[in-house]
Amino acid sequence: MMIWQPMQQDPKKRFDDATEADEITLRLAESVAHENVLVLKYGPMLMDELEGLSKSKRTFDVIIIDATQPGFLFPTEELITAATAGRVLLEVQGSMVFVKQDKAAAFIKESPAGFLSFHLFESFSSVYDYSTTIAKHIQQAMGATIEIRPDSSDLSEQILFTVIPVLTQFGIKLKAGVEGSKRRNLVLSAIDNYTPLNSVAQRLAQTLSFNELLEELRGLEKIGAIYPIFPKIPFLVEQFRNGRPFKLKDYFIESRLLTREQLDELIFAMTNSKGSQSLSLGAMCVAKGLVSARQLELALQDQAFFGQQRGSEKKRTKVLNAAGESHVQTIIGNLVSSDPAGVLQNLSSNRANGVLTVDYRDLSFRAIYEQGKLTHAKQGKLKGNSAVTEFVSVWKEGVFVFLERSAPPDLATEECKVTRPIDKLLLDSALASDNIEAVWKKLEKGPKTILEKLQDQRNLLGTGQMTDPQEGYQLSPEEVNDMRNVWKLADGLCTINDIIKKIGDVKTVQVAMAIGRLMHYRLTQIPKSDIAGPLEKFRNIISMVTEKIGVDHSEALLRISLRESQGYSAVARTLNIGKGCEVGVDMAAAKAASLSLSSIIKALEDWQVKYIEHVSQELDKNALREIIRKVYQG
Repeated sequence: MMIWQPMQQDPKKRFDDATEADEITLRLAESVAHENVLVLKYGPMLMDELEGLSKSKRTFDVIIIDATQPGFLFPTEELITAATAGRVLLEVQGSMVFVKQDKAAAFIKESPAGFLSFHLFESFSSVYDYSTTIAKHIQQAMGATIEIRPDSSDLSEQILFTVIPVLTQFGIKLKAGVEGSKRRNLVLSAIDNYTPLNSVAQRLAQTLSFNELLEELRGLEKIGAIYPIFPKIPFLVEQFRNGRPFKLKDYFIESRLLTREQLDELIFAMTNSKGSQSLSLGAMCVAKGLVSARQLELALQDQAFFGQQRGSEKKRTKVLNAAGESHVQTIIGNLVSSDPAGVLQNLSSNRANGVLTVDYRDLSFRAIYEQGKLTHAKQGKLKGNSAVTEFVSVWKEGVFVFLERSAPPDLATEECKVTRPIDKLLLDSALASDNIEAVWKKLEKGPKTILEKLQDQRNLLGTGQMTDPQEGYQLSPEEVNDMRNVWKLADGLCTINDIIKKIGDVKTVQVAMAIGRLMHYRLTQIPKSDIAGPLEKFRNIISMVTEKIGVDHSEALLRISLRESQGYSAVARTLNIGKGCEVGVDMAAAKAASLSLSSIIKALEDWQVKYIEHVSQELDKNALREIIRKVYQG
């Protein structure tokens, strides 16, 4: 992994007075760096392992730390220690990735001086958006323990299709010569600084596969024949998805058009220039030969579109035409300005041919259009008609890209076929949306509400003998099964959104209707208790006791009382003692162990009672009574 370095204006400084032919030969001879990948398991010896590796003077492109075991928390001290080791162990642009079951965090070494950036990824699809290489290594290292869905990555690929490759000065010289392989020459001949990658791929389709084209482009990028195109994709996707405006300097750094050292020099030069000599950052880059005028033009276009602030009155839809072609090939937009039904209808009206991708967080909806007819659709485990209904009735945000391209094999399958006309599906979706909103309005936090199951004393879910509370008809076995699935997952810890995600292959309207019926039959409720209150009181008691008996003594009593009150049960593994006697609850571990909120709160209270019993043997009873009074009476 290397930071791309723009070509210096004087080739003698870069290649020690080499001839132009020698320059090309040297550039082409640069080999692709072998990626060294290290996989470590999180555990008590992890920091010692990293320290030992630091002394070996070996460096890695990727270090993956498997932290998928339930109960793992990221203590700040360990993250800092790991980051310190990362300065030594990582190559430039190398990454140290902490992998959880459904999310990740990473340190990236940005410069040879050891500057590290820290990144949090809410889902593995966002890891893919940031770096396909890191996502690939995570999947290889973790195997079946995690899932990176192929369709999760489609948005970044779609936006990649719209990128326009631009030749550098070195690339222009390379194109004019005959050096290099036949395949590379074909790619160079197709790059004219104005044609999007999708059109380049179509022109070369008879001689090169798309993967072969990408391989050649990566090689050209590595030797500096084209300006970087791959690094900017995750940056643009992330900014556009979150509606974040960005500055041109951020774009230059994230796209690897400039190094931080070059940017600092430019800013220093701009600060010290006066009057008519003062230039903008972009103009200064062109003047110093760091980027071409065409590359700057594309950078400003990217900033104007992808850097629009969410809620902007400006319509967030961009139409790209391939050079010399009369029809629209690509549409990029945001559901903030275009609702799902409108997007689907517009593509039908325009008799579109291609693939629609809509991405929001870890969700991805994809659809195939043939002559304006919606033929296939998929969202996660939902396929065909169900996927369309879910998309139109539920989605409120997301980035969409329509691209004229061949359909992905996993989407063009029989089970993903859309069998109903689009107008009928939109009517179904409108009804589903109304039913969903009717249930959400009864809940203060809507789909973010936490539900807890109640005992099924009448065995209603077993017999299935229930009627719909609104219409009065006998519920079908499928509707009863939806109720049963939701009831099982209502543990007082999961939100409704969590439940929908866990079930996976049902529509939101099915879950909403099931919840409405479960609450009508008093089989679920919103938990009356909250873990935050009991936890805060326990922490306050511990803090006051610790001031009197000391940290070490208090921590020993906490460990003894936890073992006596909970033993080695599953609930005990969800209760943690940190440095400074700070107690906490690992909610991820509780969910993994299928524990209810009530059981966690009871365990916490039992632990507190045992702790107070032990403290009463060490502390004056009046002093202890005063501490408890202050905590519970304010």
